[in-house]
Amino acid sequence: MDCREYREAHPEEPEAAREHLESCADCRSFRRTWDLIREYPAIEAGPEFSRGLRRRLAPSILRFAAPLAAAAAALLVAVVLTFAPAPGAGGPEGITDEQREIAENLDLLENLELLRALEFVSDGATPFLENPR
Repeated sequence: MDCREYREAHPEEPEAAREHLESCADCRSFRRTWDLIREYPAIEAGPEFSRGLRRRLAPSILRFAAPLAAAAAALLVAVVLTFAPAPGAGGPEGITDEQREIAENLDLLENLELLRALEFVSDGATPFLENPR
C-alpha cells in the first residue's frame, strides 16, 4: 500500500494500512492530524450564516451568469439569422395567390367581416356588400 491508497482508505484501516503506518512517517503524521480534527468539537452555524454566505456568493454567481447569458443571446441571434428566410424569398411552399392576397389585405377582410356581422343587426339592406340579401 502506498501513501495515496492509505489516505483514500484512512477511516477504515485494513491490515495493509497498519503495515504502511509502521513504515511511513508522513502517513503517521496524517493520521495524528486527522485524529486531532475528529476530537475538535463541531462548529454550529448561526442563523445568519446561510444568508451571509449567499450574500457573499451572489456577486461571483452574477459574474458567471452574465457572460453565460450573453453567449446564449448571441447563439440565439445566430440561429435566428441562419434560419430566417432571405428578403425577397417566397414564403412557404404551397401558398396560393388567393391566400397571399388575403394576408396582404387582412385589414380589408376584417372590415368586410364586420360589415357582414352588422348586416344581421340592421334591416338587411346595405349598400356596402356585393350580394345584398
